[in-house]
Amino acid sequence: MVRINSRLAAVALLLTTTTAVSTQVASGFAASDGSIKFALNIPQNDASEDLYFSMQGSSSLSWMAIGMGNNRMDNTLMFMVYADSTGQNVTVSPRLSYGHTEPSYTNNVTITVQPGSGIANGNMTVHAICTRCRSWKGGSIDPTSTAQKFIFATGPDGSINSNSGSANIKRHASYGAFTMDLTKAVGAAGIPIIAMSDSAGTVQTQDKTDHDFSAPLHAVAMVGAFVILMPAGVLILRVFKSPRLHGWNQTVSAIVAVLGAMLGIYAGTMYNRSRNWNSAHQLFGTIIILAMIGQFVLGFMHHRIYKRTQAPTKLAPYHIWLGRVVIPAGIANGFLGFPLALNSKYNWALLALTLLMVIGFVPLWFWRYKRDANKMPLGMASDSDGYQSQPWNSGPSSSDINLGVYDGQQNYPPQPMNYPPPNYHYQNPQEGRQFV
Repeated sequence: MVRINSRLAAVALLLTTTTAVSTQVASGFAASDGSIKFALNIPQNDASEDLYFSMQGSSSLSWMAIGMGNNRMDNTLMFMVYADSTGQNVTVSPRLSYGHTEPSYTNNVTITVQPGSGIANGNMTVHAICTRCRSWKGGSIDPTSTAQKFIFATGPDGSINSNSGSANIKRHASYGAFTMDLTKAVGAAGIPIIAMSDSAGTVQTQDKTDHDFSAPLHAVAMVGAFVILMPAGVLILRVFKSPRLHGWNQTVSAIVAVLGAMLGIYAGTMYNRSRNWNSAHQLFGTIIILAMIGQFVLGFMHHRIYKRTQAPTKLAPYHIWLGRVVIPAGIANGFLGFPLALNSKYNWALLALTLLMVIGFVPLWFWRYKRDANKMPLGMASDSDGYQSQPWNSGPSSSDINLGVYDGQQNYPPQPMNYPPPNYHYQNPQEGRQFV
């Protein structure tokens, strides 16, 4: 990692390019979309394997990079540039890439930033010397090649503002490849002038906009499942008294959450900050998904057993309490996920959506609760409460899965007007609790 002194950069950027950089022999590249410009000089008869280069891109970019040695990310040495902590100077980070994942910082090469580097006039500019940069683990460049492979990439708009060479970055917004005639770059050592157009022998072979949406889709799926679908399932059962729709809702929300988790796992493999699976968001998310699957299975088993026996099960309270834990835990984990994705600003949107759902759902639930309480005869349990510990004590239930209560809900002994079966053995009184 290399930074340039702010005062030196400010003075140098005021000078003309003829005083800031040399007009040496070089090969140049200018991306067709204007996103990045690059020039390279290779000192002749130089045993140090040094390279002299210049780069320039818009200061609105969060980062820009040039990679040497391949037309893909595999086995490339990259020069990555982004704003330092002051936002006025640049950090130059040499990185190695061994696949389509975030490149990792390497200290096996040394980059010395030269005068004229910094951020000014809407541009992010670097003039530098890279020592021991002609070969690296997995790759190299050949000064005699007339079609040496390179790649380029730019990050989305924003600012990293970091002095660290291993700063976390977002996925590239655009990328491409080009070949360069390095024989035209060999000459007297010196910092090359920024290339305004391709030099002879330079050919751009690829220019693409990134279309990988795994991380955004992961966020949409998980927010939709835990903030919208699952709370709606509670509303469907408690307010609209529809066990069938509740079951369908739970099935859909579980599928969406599992698919969202799979997208998150895939997205996590692309970044240094998440590929080791040791962040709080990933660890908590794994536990929450497992608990959600367990809750779904318990609800499914409870329904199947009740449909067969028409008797209360001991699974209902576990299903309900797991739901009470899983839904808020899933929402809370979202507030850990956006910072991990370097998008903390979306926590405000998540908070607003969560509050909106609370404001919309709670009054409906309270209205239904009061309505049922007002319709319930004195001394009788609500006919929509669900399973009863002694079913003959209440009227017919309007729910066919009865997640409302569990054993011990009703008063004991039974009402005189309703008689238990002849072979019924009374149990000791138990105090129960209504599950809302």
